[in-house]
Amino acid sequence: MKVAVVNLTSGGLSGGYVKYLRSLMPHLAAESRVSDVHVCFPDGVQAPDLEALPSLRWRTGAGGLARLIASLSPDVVFVPTARWPGRLGMPVVTMVRNMEPLLVPYAGHSWTEGLRNLLRRRAARHACAQATRVIAVSTFVAQFLERQWLVPPDRIGVVYHGVDEDRSETEQCPPALAGDTRPFLFTAGSIRPARGLEDVLEALSGSTTWSDDVRLVIAGGADRATTRYARRLRLRYATLASESRVLWLGSLTRAQMAWCYRRCLAFVTTTRAEACPNTALEALAHGCVIISTTQPPMPEFFQKDAHYYPPGDSAALADVIRGTLGLSLDARQRAALAGQRRASAFTWVDTARRTVDELQLAREQALVEVV
Repeated sequence: MKVAVVNLTSGGLSGGYVKYLRSLMPHLAAESRVSDVHVCFPDGVQAPDLEALPSLRWRTGAGGLARLIASLSPDVVFVPTARWPGRLGMPVVTMVRNMEPLLVPYAGHSWTEGLRNLLRRRAARHACAQATRVIAVSTFVAQFLERQWLVPPDRIGVVYHGVDEDRSETEQCPPALAGDTRPFLFTAGSIRPARGLEDVLEALSGSTTWSDDVRLVIAGGADRATTRYARRLRLRYATLASESRVLWLGSLTRAQMAWCYRRCLAFVTTTRAEACPNTALEALAHGCVIISTTQPPMPEFFQKDAHYYPPGDSAALADVIRGTLGLSLDARQRAALAGQRRASAFTWVDTARRTVDELQLAREQALVEVV
């Protein structure tokens, strides 16, 4: 089976999406049922982290994509960005991996970014309606598509993302933490309203029993659309930063992330809109104690290997944090092993296999429709 992976984007590529392509494409190409994989980008899209991944370009507008696809003659087109490529004369599989525009398009954003999210939601809905098959990255996403957008369940397949975790990888202490031996909680991801960082910052502000000696380390940066929100957030909690109880580290390297995962007291995820919690799953794979909201699909992934609180309830989160800080070393070690066992269920090899299953089903469904 020949596969064309079409990366439809009007701008750049998010770090999470780049990691998805970099992790999945080699395994997809190695699948025995796949004879060729062509990864395609529009002209002008910069992907420096994907230089090692052979790719093709099409000239935007004037039927450039259609001509490129015609020249490749793939059996199926895979569009992981939930956008419709137009009629290409062959089966198309799309994927929904971003729930923020679908669930909370405005939530703390400027009106311009809220409008962009509404346009993204509209594009995703159109893609799901037109595609031969739709890949959902969690059961939660699949249920949303079926119940809210009325996508027939026999056209939806659930394919979890894999987890990157190399226990032999090098570690590097972030410069801001060098020489500081105080214990810390860790959270990571893009700084945006749907991440819900207010929960843990409020929990830290209101705590009187653990905040003095435990820091919160926040990794991740804001993009152009969320810079103003990130600035407001930092100003709102400036006192915590001035007292060194909160450290905003910005973007970290993979080695620095590994260092933080392996030394934090707990990894805290406060998300409001998630499709597949990739960063939190990496934390689980590194042996972190996980504190998570009950917002779906988090329990779907962590099951019993996390400590939960209701999203938006900072007092409940403070209680959960207090309980996890009191865990014995033996309890922490048991939690680390159990979490790593759970994380091992999410592999990129399995993601590739299940993705090919969906591509093959799309091809078969298209043949049946022709007959």
